[in-house]
Amino acid sequence: MVFIFYLLNIIILTSIRPLIARFCIRTGAARTVYFGLYLFPVLALVHLICGGLIYYSFAYITIVLSVVSMATHFAFKIDQSVHFLVVSTVTDLRNCLILLGHWALHAYGLVVITQPHVNPALIILLVPTPALFYILTSRFTDPSHLHSD
Repeated sequence: MVFIFYLLNIIILTSIRPLIARFCIRTGAARTVYFGLYLFPVLALVHLICGGLIYYSFAYITIVLSVVSMATHFAFKIDQSVHFLVVSTVTDLRNCLILLGHWALHAYGLVVITQPHVNPALIILLVPTPALFYILTSRFTDPSHLHSD
């Protein structure tokens, strides 16, 4: 679809723009057409390369961003005790929905990466692992428990 857009732009650039530029701009009209003719293939090549990279790395990007976003969500809690993090996540509807959204993104990334090799039902069991890891290890990183001895 994007390459069709580039093709239509080149067709319009070569057919309509010279006529408009001829009547509006007396000098240098040809330079703008030549610049566009050089620019569109370069843009198409950049789009082709970057689009392919994003296509193949999208699942990995999704996993990393879901874990970072989940850790950020938990890090904004004032009380970092295990009991408070579990209770606030389960009882507060907003926190529960945020965590379920992170889990959905994480599950998508894991299933897409491991789809041909592993049963997706087994992978779904790994989805809560980052949240549980954060909750269980938050007491070790709480700044109020650090001592400067």
